[in-house]
Amino acid sequence: MEKEMRYFHEASLTDQEGRLRTMRIPVVQELARSGIDHLPKRFTRVPPTDRTSYTLNFPPVINVARLKEGSEADGRAAELARLASGVKEWGLVLVTEHGIGSSVLHGVRDAVEGFFGLSFEEKKRCVGSYASVDNLGYGRNFVRSDDQPFDWIDRLAMKAAPPGADGGLDVWPRKPPNFR
Repeated sequence: MEKEMRYFHEASLTDQEGRLRTMRIPVVQELARSGIDHLPKRFTRVPPTDRTSYTLNFPPVINVARLKEGSEADGRAAELARLASGVKEWGLVLVTEHGIGSSVLHGVRDAVEGFFGLSFEEKKRCVGSYASVDNLGYGRNFVRSDDQPFDWIDRLAMKAAPPGADGGLDVWPRKPPNFR
């Protein structure tokens, strides 16, 4: 028997009869903090029986320096093709030679760690939810059925915009102060 959920995300889905339902999903970070002895049933997946079908793939690595004007034409064309493939097949790419200083990257990491270090209640108070704008915010999403296995993840999704823009920026965390 599983413990009563004290911390949960709410996710909406349309059931087979076309009714909109809301379900409670355990907060992964709180499950880990509580020292669970076993994963809740919905987080368990049955491994495929045919293990020979596994291939280990990674998203493409894009060297931004090769994309700049003045780069060798063949290298630039190959990098552009790799970029297009990564976006089409993976929806993301890994980026190197981007020119962003390590102090900026460390600052981003520290701000994100600061956010996820907040209590669940504080995270919910200081950020919007997925229901608000374009599926952005803190929580869980992509729940499509009652029997779907859950991924071991709590998600924070945001978008960036130039100063003065406001679309979707209401879901950015207000804590820690350096997050914005």
